[in-house]
Amino acid sequence: MWRRLRSALRRLRGSPAAFLGGGGRLPAAMERAVVRCVPSEPKLSLRFVLPDGSAKHMQRDQAEPLGRALARIATNAAKGHAKAAKKSKKARAEGGPAGEAAAAAPAVRLFSRDGEAVAEEVPNAAAWQDGAVLQIGEARYRVERNPPALTELQLPRSLLAGFPVCPKVSAEFAAPQHCLFRWYREQRPAAGGGAAGDGGPAWVEAAAAERVFTPSNALVGLRLKLRCTPGDGAQRYGPPREVESSGPVEAGPGACTFDSRHLYTKKVCGEGSIRAVSYNILADTYAQTEFSRTVLYPYCAPYALELDYRQNLLKKELAGYSADLICLQEVDKSVFVDSLAPALDAFGLEGLFRIKEKQHEGLATFYRRDKFSLLSQHDIAFSEALLSDPLHKELCDKLAEYPLVQEKVLQRSSVLQVSVLQSTTDPSRKICVANTHLYWHPKGGNIRLIQIAVALSHIKHVACDFYPSIPVIFCGDFNSTPSSGTYSFINSGGIAEDHEDWVSNGEEERCNMPLSHSFKLLSACGEPAYTNYVGGFHGCLDYIFIDKNALEVEQVIPLPSHEEVTTHQALPSVSHPSDHIALICDLKWK
Repeated sequence: MWRRLRSALRRLRGSPAAFLGGGGRLPAAMERAVVRCVPSEPKLSLRFVLPDGSAKHMQRDQAEPLGRALARIATNAAKGHAKAAKKSKKARAEGGPAGEAAAAAPAVRLFSRDGEAVAEEVPNAAAWQDGAVLQIGEARYRVERNPPALTELQLPRSLLAGFPVCPKVSAEFAAPQHCLFRWYREQRPAAGGGAAGDGGPAWVEAAAAERVFTPSNALVGLRLKLRCTPGDGAQRYGPPREVESSGPVEAGPGACTFDSRHLYTKKVCGEGSIRAVSYNILADTYAQTEFSRTVLYPYCAPYALELDYRQNLLKKELAGYSADLICLQEVDKSVFVDSLAPALDAFGLEGLFRIKEKQHEGLATFYRRDKFSLLSQHDIAFSEALLSDPLHKELCDKLAEYPLVQEKVLQRSSVLQVSVLQSTTDPSRKICVANTHLYWHPKGGNIRLIQIAVALSHIKHVACDFYPSIPVIFCGDFNSTPSSGTYSFINSGGIAEDHEDWVSNGEEERCNMPLSHSFKLLSACGEPAYTNYVGGFHGCLDYIFIDKNALEVEQVIPLPSHEEVTTHQALPSVSHPSDHIALICDLKWK
């Protein structure tokens, strides 16, 4: 009886219909054959584990006929059987016939989801479909084509109680918004001092199952662990991965300068409104120099200048503004890639980055995905555009009359980031968002005038020629006070050739030329007493300029009080991550 039953089972296993079933469903216990097939690459990869336990990773041409790939699999399987036979004392004792049987190539076939054998002449790219079944002898494998997979999972090095922990998640054939997240905290040692459990770290699941986790004060001193399962929009899930924090959660700094501002920005603006933020976040490449620690910011505790610490504050600050547009200056490339872009992505913001020429920092513009889509980017480097773009030929020719000034302008690495966005709910509404950081030197007023003239000409070209009559929002650190020529030029539309800023660096670098532009721009946040507050200087250098013909200000989020700014003497401090203060305003279309 048992012999007949085993024979029937063997016959059943040999039939494709048996393992696909009437509805094409697959047995849950079937092994996986993972196929990675990307159209832009010439080869596909195939990974599976043979019955002898050996893992196989094959690379095959996508255009190759399936039959050749199956033949190679059969050869590999036969080699595996032969190796297993050599290791078997029984096989060695039985001699030749058993060894020959072990080396014989098994039948290898590929069946489609409906149970039909796939023809051997079909190209690999078309043959290896998701849900197909690979049969190697009596072993069967469910084909998973391009399953979700994690390529990177990282936690920040510094964790503070009360501050959001935003993991960096990179995936292939998956998206972070479709992944599953489970957070764990380390279990505190037992009262006797010994570790709980079997001696290894014991983990307790935290309440949160979201992408971002904010540890409470109760978790100070404990490490965190994240388990992430990659997923896609079709509810397919790949193998999970875990990552543990390198250190424990530490106590936060208490009240921060931005806490009171968050009371005004708890919710995202309604339809038809735009919350804009402009913020120079202080590049790590400048904050970590000996000059910064001893001369610029000697009043700031050294640990508060560390990148990891400042990033904790910065991510909480920016996330709490619930902004639709964020324009940042002094963004280190690594900070954008590893910290800000992943963190703000978790809060619904898409990021764009433009590095300065010859620098490690640049500009970043973020926009809310469910409000805007990106139509186009028109970034420029001022020096390059001045020399090569016919748009600036007249200005370039005038500048050539002042070789000392021309040389300084062309040496600068300043850039302009210009992004055209379209409303996701009303496609007729488009907006031009510009972001810049002008030359910093106190005596560089003449250089800044040239830079802003190039910027406004370029923005006009985008907002009037490419996209006729779309409104402009122009954010940045302009390194110009309200009494400067640059601010006057932006605000009034012109500047005289005898303005004092043309001789900002002395008679040798005098540079006289009248400039004009056609925009009607307004500083949305007015002229605050200061947006930059350090030991030796405070003044208003940052602005959000808006097209007053098309946009109006709904509200300006109040800046921190002078008492808050000076609690630790000046900025940055343990409660504020930058030497600048963010500008925030709510705008609406007229």
